[in-house]
Amino acid sequence: MTRYTVDDFLGDARRIVRENGIRHGLESIRKNTERLLDQSDLLETYVNMDEYEGHTVIGHDPETDIHVIVHGGRKGGTSPPHDHGPCSVIYGNYTGHTLMRRWNRLDDGGSEGPARLEVAREYTVGAGQATAFAEGDIHSIDYPDGAFFVRVTVGDVERQKTRRFDLERGIVEIDDRAARTG
Repeated sequence: MTRYTVDDFLGDARRIVRENGIRHGLESIRKNTERLLDQSDLLETYVNMDEYEGHTVIGHDPETDIHVIVHGGRKGGTSPPHDHGPCSVIYGNYTGHTLMRRWNRLDDGGSEGPARLEVAREYTVGAGQATAFAEGDIHSIDYPDGAFFVRVTVGDVERQKTRRFDLERGIVEIDDRAARTG
């Protein structure tokens, strides 16, 4: 197996974005995420497990604003349906699996207020696999204890206003992630 580092990944992603743009290059970046996940020492090389608290940035390209972040691990998690605002994201499992749901809006598509969703597709992403969500795609994730995944974001999601859907209340709200992270 040929070594593929985070720096290699970011260099390839930069070239892809330059040549194809984000929307048309997202599938190529997803495939390269799977190459990165194939590195058997990914966590050992990039993550200090003694200090790990659920997520850590392992790479960033300032030119394209692509971030490579390790998530998950010790404790599983579930997210409500949400988008990542103006950012595209790729989720790739390093260990374990993640149940993914893609959602369709059944209402007028407003950014706040009443919202109705339906599951468009439900599937499992296993170790070594990745899936991509373009800007505005609504999705939710569910992963068990011990599942580590890599989230590649095109843009800094933690500085964005995103949409979060509450299925029980039938509403969508703006989640100002920058206000949460200070």
